[in-house]
Amino acid sequence: MGSMVFSDPLTFGSVVELISHYRHESLAQYNTKLDVKLMYPISRYQQDQLVKEDNIDAVGKKLQEYHNQYQEKSKEYDRLYEEYTKTSQEIQMKRTAIEAFNETIKIFEEQCHTQERYSKEYIERFRREGNDKEIERIMMNYEKLKSRLGEIHDSKIRLEQDLKTQALDNRETDKKMNSLKPDLIQLRKIRDQYLVWLNHKGVRQKRINDWLGIKNENTDEGYFVSTEEDENLPHYDEKSWFVGDLNRTQSEDLLLGKPDGAFLIRESSKKGCYACSVVVEGEVKHCVIYSTQRGYGFAEPYNLYSSLKDLVLHYHQTSLVQHNDSLNVRLAYPVYAQMPSSSGPAPRR
Repeated sequence: MGSMVFSDPLTFGSVVELISHYRHESLAQYNTKLDVKLMYPISRYQQDQLVKEDNIDAVGKKLQEYHNQYQEKSKEYDRLYEEYTKTSQEIQMKRTAIEAFNETIKIFEEQCHTQERYSKEYIERFRREGNDKEIERIMMNYEKLKSRLGEIHDSKIRLEQDLKTQALDNRETDKKMNSLKPDLIQLRKIRDQYLVWLNHKGVRQKRINDWLGIKNENTDEGYFVSTEEDENLPHYDEKSWFVGDLNRTQSEDLLLGKPDGAFLIRESSKKGCYACSVVVEGEVKHCVIYSTQRGYGFAEPYNLYSSLKDLVLHYHQTSLVQHNDSLNVRLAYPVYAQMPSSSGPAPRR
């Protein structure tokens, strides 16, 4: 077998050597969009072999470890996202200001040109009349106008330099965000696998919440782990929640009187997207589901579900509050499925 790498020169003798090297080095040198490291290998047997620990305590500790890593990465991503959004707004404001400078400069240049043309005539006239005072006044006004024009030019140049620096910094922030996305996706998948394993073993929610660092004053808080067999969920039947081309008003009518957590998925008026309509505290709320090359989701970096069904199944167990503070609810009851006999409080995180 010959040497290998992603491009010439070929420096690694095997795939193992190549992977080992790029666990610590970024792939950005080959493609600026691949500013990531080969951190988390995925086996075709991963679904069966991911949880290797054989006792509940060991699995719980691993869950805690992966959850903490996920939380740290999420906080870092949120910090970068906030910084990126704020800087993007500032960049747009500076671009608008530069456009205003350009218009102002045009006006001042026209004024300078006009005053220069007429000043020659008046200066010649006042020179013949021997009126040096008026000549001095005209020259002073012209110099003030030119000086003001120069100040505006200088301000515009400084603003353009600031804009260039800020745009470069924002691109770096964007690169950092993109490099975090694969880690977030993989850590979430691993963490969820441990949650599923503990659920299947019948571990009590209070104990799982302890590992996740969630207070237990209200057992409805935190991550929900279903005690029923997943196969019995109506969520597996897409006909129970997908309603096709239905508008907001029709969706609200369909969900009227349904308990908190009742939901449906419909085609969105936004091209290429879907919408989730869900009952929260007695009101129907709507949120966009994005369809990207990576998958479906409510927002980056969570657009990672291969199908709408996968998304629905995940948010049957996890609250939407991470995407919107006013959506502290799970997708509990498909609109066409049998509803609970009483409309109790919304199933939350």
